[in-house]
Amino acid sequence: MAFPQTPLPITVWAAPGNNPADPTTWAWSEISGDVREADGVEIVVGRQDETSKVDATQVGLTLDNRTGKYSPRNPAGTWYGQLAKGTPIQVRVRRIADTFTRTTSNGFGTDPDSGLTWTAPQSASLQSTNGSAAIVGLTAANQATQSILPGAAADDVDVTSVASLSAVTTGAAWVHGTLVRWVDTGNYYRLHTEFTTAGTIACKIVRSVNGSGTDLSGLISTGLAYSAGTKIRTRVQAIGPLLRIKVWLDGTNEPTAWTAQVSDAVLTGQATGLLEWRISGNTNVGTLTATIDDVTMSVIRASTPVPEWPVRWDMTATNVTAPITGNGILRRLSQGQSALRSPLYRQLSALSPHGYWPLEDGSGATSGAATTPNTDRAIQTGVEFGSSEAPPGSAASVTLSTAVTSRITAKIRTPIATATGYAGMAFFRFGSVPASSQNLIRFSTTGRVRLWQLTATPTTIGLAGADDTGALVVSTAAVHGLDYTKWFALQLETEEVGGNTNWALIFHQVGSGVFTAINGSYAGTADTIWGWAATAPVDDTSLCHVWLGSNALPFVDTTFLAVANGYAGELASDRIARLAAEAGIPMAITPGASESMGAQKSATVLDLLRECEDADQGVLFERGAGLGYLPRTARYITANTTPAMALDFASGHIAAPPEPTDDDQQLRNSIRLSRTDGSSAPAAQDAASIAVSGTYEDELTVNVQYDAVLEQHAYWRLHLGTLSELRWPRIELKLHRNPSLIAAWCKVRIGSRITIANPPSAVAGGALDLIVEGWTERLSTFAWDVTLVCSPAEAWRVGAYDDGVSRYDSATTTLKTGVAAGATSLVFRTTNLDVQWSTTHEPYDVLIAGERMTVTNMAAAALVSGAWEQTATVTRSVNGVSKALTAGAEIHIATPGRWAL
Repeated sequence: MAFPQTPLPITVWAAPGNNPADPTTWAWSEISGDVREADGVEIVVGRQDETSKVDATQVGLTLDNRTGKYSPRNPAGTWYGQLAKGTPIQVRVRRIADTFTRTTSNGFGTDPDSGLTWTAPQSASLQSTNGSAAIVGLTAANQATQSILPGAAADDVDVTSVASLSAVTTGAAWVHGTLVRWVDTGNYYRLHTEFTTAGTIACKIVRSVNGSGTDLSGLISTGLAYSAGTKIRTRVQAIGPLLRIKVWLDGTNEPTAWTAQVSDAVLTGQATGLLEWRISGNTNVGTLTATIDDVTMSVIRASTPVPEWPVRWDMTATNVTAPITGNGILRRLSQGQSALRSPLYRQLSALSPHGYWPLEDGSGATSGAATTPNTDRAIQTGVEFGSSEAPPGSAASVTLSTAVTSRITAKIRTPIATATGYAGMAFFRFGSVPASSQNLIRFSTTGRVRLWQLTATPTTIGLAGADDTGALVVSTAAVHGLDYTKWFALQLETEEVGGNTNWALIFHQVGSGVFTAINGSYAGTADTIWGWAATAPVDDTSLCHVWLGSNALPFVDTTFLAVANGYAGELASDRIARLAAEAGIPMAITPGASESMGAQKSATVLDLLRECEDADQGVLFERGAGLGYLPRTARYITANTTPAMALDFASGHIAAPPEPTDDDQQLRNSIRLSRTDGSSAPAAQDAASIAVSGTYEDELTVNVQYDAVLEQHAYWRLHLGTLSELRWPRIELKLHRNPSLIAAWCKVRIGSRITIANPPSAVAGGALDLIVEGWTERLSTFAWDVTLVCSPAEAWRVGAYDDGVSRYDSATTTLKTGVAAGATSLVFRTTNLDVQWSTTHEPYDVLIAGERMTVTNMAAAALVSGAWEQTATVTRSVNGVSKALTAGAEIHIATPGRWAL
């Protein structure tokens, strides 16, 4: 029997001694037996009522600590020295533990304990069970079959199985695959155990899209040998973007290390299953048979670090407990985090400089700090630090105030020899165009050329290279096409080839994709670069990011272009992915277009992620042990958006009256937006809302790329802020009373759509259509309670062109004359002469004063007293509301196709 007739199979795990910031290192030990049943497990996820951002996940439970195991400072404790602040815990609920004690054909049938049924979308005739195991017999090479558990679906899962093969493979291998994030027979992740022709076991992770496989890992040998009938046990986990697999011989201890693990979040399916594949080229004679047993699948409800391991006891000191609360990654990211340095700083400091002076020092500085050891600070004459006039990719710059006399210089105390050549670079902006040739920057080097001098004229950049006698080895100039009054970058690089040195001078305008370069060569070496000195060619010359090092500096490439421009134009989803990768945060991003961002500033990584979330109007939330992101376009609801859960008041799905609210906490009817370092847009206002409720203002700054989009963004926020819908901060479910809902509940994620049919007519005029913002779930031996926090789905409902459902709405149509309840002939009057109601695409539903009705026939429009009048034949009371309608009542399409942002 299944839950609730039997206990809910909750398991709790801990990973003592592992790095809380690196989920790939987490090795789990089960601690379920120490969890106090009376308190159960409580998990809080997402937004809670009116919070504007998703909060850190919380996992609360109480551990029996009479043995002292969970006392971090108990030297006799099992995990003494390993229960540090941040030790991770994980909560799982087992959905199936199938031992196949049944006899079936054409599929694996239904597990009697869980009640879950295996489906066979591919080659069901090859699958059976014999009363003690599942059997797959493949008669020829390149045969494959899949068996899926649609009722055991979730984002994050732990799956184990045991498999053996009837013979050692010849010609080509056999694959026993675990399928996760399964969408259909061609779209899934396959983490597989491979029975090779060498009699050994190997593992691989593959992403299949539309039937085409991409290897995410190589084929990794496990060192295990097999023969006919050898049982191999496999464990697979999918947690956020982390996918991993390990195998071991059945009957031996499970290894701590994972055989293969990768990060990938392309696929968003949720089903799990198995695949057996006799690979093309296999030459075994006759039927090869796989025997499969002990398949378990658990949904992972939460994975969180525990910041504190408290010890509590009663007066007798015999009842000792550890009441712990795990907190998701957002807690750590929101405290004790330094601001990220500028994009240019992060990029250039990571490129192994011999000497690097960002010149982003504060306004009170008197010299410029270097980031590299064995390097002098930059000393100056007539230089001001801390200027906010800087390239988009920089936090600040210095100003060489006076032409010719303002100067700044630095050197590397012990020059570092390069293998094949050196490079030097810097960023400049002039206060004006120089009237004649002026010195700009020089680089001190060893080798044949000892000094490189760059000069600036109104139209050219000059380069001179002199040897130790002062004789010129190189003397040239290039027409540049630069606007000196805007930021530009210069790079000199050399490369030794044989007995000669090739040199190149490269320059480009920041924000442009066009480079200019001159080059040449000379006989001799290019050994080291050890110093630089910049002089102001004109008053108010700005300078930053002087870099010296090897010639591997990637100046002319797309990445450097983006960095120099502060990643301006980067899509919000792409920036979130990049920032997460740089910070080592697991990140799963739902596919969907997102907003183009402005330049990235210096801030903490969480603030920068939130900045993207705010500009795009997406949702940043916790997923697995890391984060997830739902772009704005993925939040849109169209006619094709399927609810994750379909609930029904009449079926007893709702455990308590939901207590909807209709207050002003979300009301914003005047929105003014500004762009970071940019302009602003006129306030977007809803005059009707202001007339009824007064003015509720919001003034916000968003870091979008262009000023031109501000008005559109303001009106979208105005739509969200003036939506006339109830909020639903508390919807209670008791899954132990409705276990048929568990499968659907396990698939619900932040942003999922749910519907609730048959609400009380006094509360709502039709089925509730909601978005899940967060929840609290309480799991115990015989109970599984869920309290949902929801918002109206109508806020994100948009039209989809030519979907057969979405329709434009009218803002100027009213009922010409009042009618009684039940009247079926109504006259629509529309004052906008550009709008008429369709006479060829009936039926369609309209709303009048809260009553929904279906237009079954619409007459042609007639112009009467300056407005279109059309007679509609309708079916009344579609949503159960029946009432008399007054003249002048507004008429709207029931599900208008709102323009998306």
